[in-house]
Amino acid sequence: MKKSYTLVAIFAALVFCSAQAQQGGYRGSFTPVAAGPLSETGSFLPAVATQTLMPTAFSLPCAAQKWYYYFDYATPIDTGYLFGNNKYGESECSQLYKSVSGNVSQVLVRYGHKAGTTGVTTAKIYSINPATQAPQTVLGTSATVTTGSITTNGYTAYTFSSPVPVTNGFHAAIKLPATAGDTVVLLVDSLGCFASADSLGWEKYGSTWWSIPHNYGAAYNGDIFILAVADVTLGMNEYSNKGLSLLGTYPNPAGDFTNIRYRLEQASSVSIRVFDLEGRIIYESVANLLPGEYTAEVDLKNIPSGNYYYSVKTNVSILTSRFSVVR
Repeated sequence: MKKSYTLVAIFAALVFCSAQAQQGGYRGSFTPVAAGPLSETGSFLPAVATQTLMPTAFSLPCAAQKWYYYFDYATPIDTGYLFGNNKYGESECSQLYKSVSGNVSQVLVRYGHKAGTTGVTTAKIYSINPATQAPQTVLGTSATVTTGSITTNGYTAYTFSSPVPVTNGFHAAIKLPATAGDTVVLLVDSLGCFASADSLGWEKYGSTWWSIPHNYGAAYNGDIFILAVADVTLGMNEYSNKGLSLLGTYPNPAGDFTNIRYRLEQASSVSIRVFDLEGRIIYESVANLLPGEYTAEVDLKNIPSGNYYYSVKTNVSILTSRFSVVR
């Protein structure tokens, strides 16, 4: 039985922003609003199964995965959510992934709020501007997902009609509904958790992309819950990151079992998790391994037909792909 999710405001000291977002002239303060747990099994943790290609900040203890509310100093005072289609004209949110090559078949997004049913959202894969690190050229656009189809109790999946090839990194972005009004809001980690000039989270106002530190101050960074899913076809594609490669599953589609294949370029602790979009863990294993190719057999006898995801996590990286079960 699913838990109900009650949003409870966290009353904390206001943190003043030191930069302005273009278009809205934003300069105010913000405070977090608590986000409910992803599944019955517990609250968000730095390495829960449902994180896929994991941004750096999600591995840190202070990554509290909250969404943020801001207060405007306009007259009269107005409020709204960050990382959504707010009154300042935010049109897209993006997460930067570096040093990754392969093919992206889906994007999973964790939303903390939605309102209405008719707004239209899509996922995009962008190349990286080498000078600014901002999104540059659209490499692929997913099928649309309406606001009414978005879930706030798990991940919302965006699927590309064909896998999008990426080389040496990419941006995974979400195009927000065209009408401002806080109808969708994406979750982020704790702003300031991972301070760096090289931001991973980005926002688009009008036609211009801005990094999170630009908008909220040089000391602040944030990672947005926009997660890439690799398309890995056995014998054809490889999805690599920091010495970890996914080599596919077989059989796929699976019946009573499947084998997850991967390769390590360096010794590491390796955890494998198989999960569904609601965050339920189907399989989990942990081992300390030397460099080499490995296969993990997963028992699926009691698993119904459907699509499932698996993550392989090392000391420095985590990659995810998917497979299907057919009865």
